[in-house]
Amino acid sequence: MRPDIVFIGAGGAGLTAAFIIARKRPETRITLFSRDPVVAYSQCGMPFVLDNKIESFDRLILYTPEVFKDLGLDVRTGVAVTGVDLDARAVTLEGGETVEYGKLVFSTGSIPFIPSVPGVGLRGVHRLLTLEDGRSLARAVEGAKSAVIIGGGPIGLETAPAFLDRGIEVTIVERMPHLMPSALDPDMAVFLEDYLKEMGATIITGKGVESINGAGKVESVTVGGETIKADLVLMAAGVRPNVELAKKAGIDIGPAGGIDVDERFRVKKNGRALDDVYAAGDCIEEVNAITGRKVVCAIGTVANRQARFLAEQLMGNDVPYGPVLCPAIAVVGDLHVGSVGLTTMACEAAGIKPVSFKARSNTRARYYPGGSQLNIKLIADGERIVGAQLMGKEGVHGRVNQLTLAIHKKMTPSELADVETCYAPPVSPMIDPITYAAEMLALRCKKGKR
Repeated sequence: MRPDIVFIGAGGAGLTAAFIIARKRPETRITLFSRDPVVAYSQCGMPFVLDNKIESFDRLILYTPEVFKDLGLDVRTGVAVTGVDLDARAVTLEGGETVEYGKLVFSTGSIPFIPSVPGVGLRGVHRLLTLEDGRSLARAVEGAKSAVIIGGGPIGLETAPAFLDRGIEVTIVERMPHLMPSALDPDMAVFLEDYLKEMGATIITGKGVESINGAGKVESVTVGGETIKADLVLMAAGVRPNVELAKKAGIDIGPAGGIDVDERFRVKKNGRALDDVYAAGDCIEEVNAITGRKVVCAIGTVANRQARFLAEQLMGNDVPYGPVLCPAIAVVGDLHVGSVGLTTMACEAAGIKPVSFKARSNTRARYYPGGSQLNIKLIADGERIVGAQLMGKEGVHGRVNQLTLAIHKKMTPSELADVETCYAPPVSPMIDPITYAAEMLALRCKKGKR
């Protein structure tokens, strides 16, 4: 019998939406196809298995096939969809089988960006996307002496401590001028870079990898004319939307490289939204809440939020989805790095003149033991808050969420400074770090300083 809904991909957005519909409308026939032999696992947890914070990769599997069966979901793993016929309302599977659908969802996720450099196919070059990638990397680190991490984003940086703790010499290479360039400004990235250097890592920024060298297996990496010894390479240069199947079907791809969708997650073809064909997750573009420009936001919490709105649309409830800010946090060793909104560099690229203030505070009352330093940078466009960056060993996660709400509500620095806050010596100083930073930013905005 023809499925009512077919999902291509069973990651964070697709599987979550399917779960919601199955629970609310159990009579709905839902089929999900996944190229991956295992679904419903946490990709974000893999660096912490490697660092022995989580006991095994199996612990990352959130749901078993029995759960899918109990919900009435037809989840087909290890099955690739190779074609989509929008007119016939059917998908073609690897092997030639055709499956018709009532409604179709592209939830194809993202794929690792692999730089086009000689040697990427050598043994010892790894990525970290699937569970099998994680297990393969875990085997490789046993006995490894030196590693090069290509890319200064969250996955590579969260994995670096796992290598360092094993006594592996680690070099991190980022072609941009500083680490985490999409989330941090240079004056905040320096705290992260200093922390990693103190752990024993070598940081190379502003240079790209020229080649990966070796006779069948990785032996070294060439960066800026310098040869760096390595018997293990981790490709962590970010991800890109997985849009090839959608592109093949004639669906519009937007300026940021993701599937172009409207506020109801309907895909577009030649600029027109298609009924009964949707997309969600890392493969789509969204609207930035500050600039109004299209962006790709490959973050698990964003995909999960999309899924809730998508499920309502698929059940016939018109609940439009709004612009995003893409709040993010990375945990590098015991350092928490959080951000939301625009950096000053992104402001300037969008034609916004940023006004910013950096503050340094304690995470607890000065006299209470166990506290640590919290670095905060708040950014405004002269009137409202448009960005924030935070770094410390505690107190980051909740404040990023607080600032996300403040930016969505278009709060001014003065309004944020006036927000009531709670206090107890073990968890915060009397004046919250955000309150102080917002007060000082308000003064800067008033004086017109940058």
